[in-house]
Amino acid sequence: MIKTLAEILDDLMSELVTRTPFTNLHPSAAIRGLLEVIAKVVADLYGLVKAVMGQSFVQTAAGEWLDLKVREMGITRKPAVKTRVYLTFSRNAPAEQNITIPAGTICKSRKDNSGNDYRFLTLNEEVMEVGQTEAVVESEAEQPGTGWNVGQETITRMVTRVTGIDAVTNAVGYLIREGSDPESDEQLRQRAIGTWETLGLGGTREAYRTWALSVPGVIAASVLVDFPFGPGTVGVVILGENGAPTPELINEVHQYIKARKPLTADVRVLAPEVVSIDLALEVTRYAAAAQNFVDTSVREVVGEYTRQLQLGEGLVLARLIDRVMDIDGVYNVRIVSPTADIPIGVDRFLVVGELEITHRIKGRSYQDGGIDGSGGDETTESAQIMDVNRELFGIE
Repeated sequence: MIKTLAEILDDLMSELVTRTPFTNLHPSAAIRGLLEVIAKVVADLYGLVKAVMGQSFVQTAAGEWLDLKVREMGITRKPAVKTRVYLTFSRNAPAEQNITIPAGTICKSRKDNSGNDYRFLTLNEEVMEVGQTEAVVESEAEQPGTGWNVGQETITRMVTRVTGIDAVTNAVGYLIREGSDPESDEQLRQRAIGTWETLGLGGTREAYRTWALSVPGVIAASVLVDFPFGPGTVGVVILGENGAPTPELINEVHQYIKARKPLTADVRVLAPEVVSIDLALEVTRYAAAAQNFVDTSVREVVGEYTRQLQLGEGLVLARLIDRVMDIDGVYNVRIVSPTADIPIGVDRFLVVGELEITHRIKGRSYQDGGIDGSGGDETTESAQIMDVNRELFGIE
């Protein structure tokens, strides 16, 4: 039992009165001051014991303590990984002479919604030969992390100028390897707990899932049941940091599992089937809220919601509505399409295609943004509606 400082001090004073002739325990008494010092030392020891006990179990350990604990099981935290991409350097006209693109050439992406851009460095020297207009060079993010998983055709700025090169971009099929953040405490903890399933002679479903999650870049995995490709087969579906995994990540997972699976098992690692849906929302905002702000906020919230969807997780309308309603200035939201939740299978991954937003205004512009008002709903394409003559309404 962990005692508080007050409880420890009470116990000390009670024992002192019982066992000694001291009776003056007033706060100004010297003996009281000595007891308070002793109580503080004992309380600190209790705190140390509590901390050590909490860090002694996988379920409650954190940070470096958790790293040390799972190392007893032969597990290490998955490190952060740098994004690797193909960059396409191009000219407006065929090259009249060989153009060398040096290793270490720096390019960066356009700024995202948060004002951040991301730099990439070419990994090797490449030559655009005479008569060519394009050269593809393998490149790597400057730093590890998921932030460098930028979208297609967003790396368009050259920091290092290369004479003879007019443009650069990351074209279709640019992604070689997704970047990832260091494994979180909770992810490491769950993987450590699942490791017990990998210690048997056979391969359980949880064992295959744990093996897949042990590869950096894999954020979710599911195992297909009932021999999906015939007797003795196992199907493992994985999800990468950027959604559908790259061929390189699929191969890494396959090789990792192959080295650990039962000899008789035929394992196939697959990318999930991508299910794309279109969303149509009707958003009613207060008159004081700017349409551009609400529109941008809704799109960011929907994007964040879909990015957090896991493998096999479908669309739950109530969860999406709840997030949109948290946006400042939003009075109400209605999902026009789809009209019901969309469940999906364990081997599928949900993404949102088109997002259509219809804006409505609640009340009139002379009403305070926090007052619901009655009636006066108006659909408009503009950010504001006409002001009402305040004098006629007696509004100061």
